Amino acid sequence: MNSRQRPTILDTPLDRVLMLADSALRTVASRHHAQRPCPGTTAEQSMSASEKDESIALMRVNHVGEVCAQALYTGQALASRNPALQRQLDAASREETDHLAWTAERLQELKDRPSYL
Repeated sequence: MNSRQRPTILDTPLDRVLMLADSALRTVASRHHAQRPCPGTTAEQSMSASEKDESIALMRVNHVGEVCAQALYTGQALASRNPALQRQLDAASREETDHLAWTAERLQELKDRPSYL
């Protein structure tokens, strides 16, 4: 950037760090709402206790994966200088927010919680 250009949003390292911190806090500390309906059925199937425990464990892992996907796409979007790529990564991040909401919803249906990790 030459001395005549004014920085735009996300051009400074501090801007990027603050945006990343904001995204991280929103991912782990807020309730997410899907923009699309969940593609799976919410009808409760009869499961044995061991099947329910396994389902809960798998959904916890899935939920953590969605949190990590948020970090991945957000970090890549903030690090990219390509506006088209930034838009694609932002869209992917929004899609992952749906997945995050769906996994949290399923854990509630199973009467359990996301991983503390």
